[in-house]
Amino acid sequence: MTSIVADIGGTNARFAIAVPTEGGYALEALKVVDCQRFDGFTGALQHWLDGLDRPHPQRACIAAAGPVERNAAGGRVVMTNLGWQICAEDLKSSLGLERALLINDFAALAQSLPLLGRDEYRVLRDVPRLKGATMAVLGPGTGLGVAGLALGGDKPQVLAGEGGHANLGVVSERELQLLQIMMRTQSPVFNEWVLSGSGLVHLYRAVCELHGRAAEDLQPQDVSARGLSGDDSLCRETLLDFLNFLGSVAGDTALYLGARGGVFIGGGILPRIAELLPESEFEQRFLAKGRVEQWIKTVPLYALNAGYQALIGAAAALEN
Repeated sequence: MTSIVADIGGTNARFAIAVPTEGGYALEALKVVDCQRFDGFTGALQHWLDGLDRPHPQRACIAAAGPVERNAAGGRVVMTNLGWQICAEDLKSSLGLERALLINDFAALAQSLPLLGRDEYRVLRDVPRLKGATMAVLGPGTGLGVAGLALGGDKPQVLAGEGGHANLGVVSERELQLLQIMMRTQSPVFNEWVLSGSGLVHLYRAVCELHGRAAEDLQPQDVSARGLSGDDSLCRETLLDFLNFLGSVAGDTALYLGARGGVFIGGGILPRIAELLPESEFEQRFLAKGRVEQWIKTVPLYALNAGYQALIGAAAALEN
């Protein structure tokens, strides 16, 4: 059965019609819109619906960036970094749907993991997956999402949380100094304060202060571009620090969830700066877990390619 699927992040909203295929879903009528163009979810959704050349399906799953308040009517969310309110019951009523479901965006991404083809991700640590073991996904973008997927039983069970707001840990003297600088502005410093688009700027400012330099008024894309080009040594340091922190948090996620089925890193930032992975300590930080280092060496690690995996996961959520 076809479905309306949507992935609503802090920056972009993605809409499509999911059509079941053998072993997965195809996406039709795909559209990506800038959230800042709209006052709320209803306006963005209607913009997409107005462009359809066919009647819309009678069921929908909306994946949104924020903690979902579960209820019998399908859920409600106030988006963490956007402020939009979405209610499944209102959606069902306004569109005359038979069913409407609201889930966290990284819960949707987790649902997609068993359905991904080999061309959907890049292998970062090539070790065998343990069949039936929990899988985990995290990803820095506008925020930092974290979720897991437990595969035991008849149907996959999503483990949705708010790991982006867990406190950031440090493993080196340099990181301790950066943390102390950032704590003057934000205490405690949580993972998303560093591992996100705005986090790149927070981290850049701390790196500048560490060097006794005045920070320029840069946007996240400026930090990325300057760091990748090599034109700005402080921006490059920022990107390497970012990857080091990300490696540590990815390893922590593997430990929390026992993710022997693999840890997948999504979000919009890593694909843009992945060329710096060999220059960073990303993998070392993933593995640096003391007494359980031998265990974590058995955990596969992947980077998701930029795509629409959360829309596939939203379609799967309606079936699961």
